[in-house]
Amino acid sequence: MEEKKKIRLCIVSRMRDDVGELHETKNAHRGLLTRTAQGVILEYDEDQDGEKAHIELTCESRRAQMLRRGMTSAQLVFEPGRRTASAYVTMYGEIPVAIETRRVALLGDELGGRLTLDYAVFVGGEKTSDTLLDVTWKA
Repeated sequence: MEEKKKIRLCIVSRMRDDVGELHETKNAHRGLLTRTAQGVILEYDEDQDGEKAHIELTCESRRAQMLRRGMTSAQLVFEPGRRTASAYVTMYGEIPVAIETRRVALLGDELGGRLTLDYAVFVGGEKTSDTLLDVTWKA
């Protein structure tokens, strides 16, 4: 049986949009960590612009997946060297997106860890941003 451990997370997102403007956000959350044979699962709740969502990040040494449940839902897959198709599902309909992953890096021990995702987002075939997502956690 996998044990869930309480953690504190810091999530920093640096996004450069299609006109070159840099947008940075930094958020702290309380969440849960589950260790698996392949890596870790990080779970936390997010309140962004009045919308509540549950986020689940499944991380392996060279692959990650983000599952977002809320008013806007999505399942995004991050695999270096690949472009993976997905969609954001909103109350107004589905928005097709693709994620082109450059790097997935996962480091950690019993005290904490770090996940770095470096990727580009495409909407309607057009690149809309380059993003560096850095997630650190402590027990």
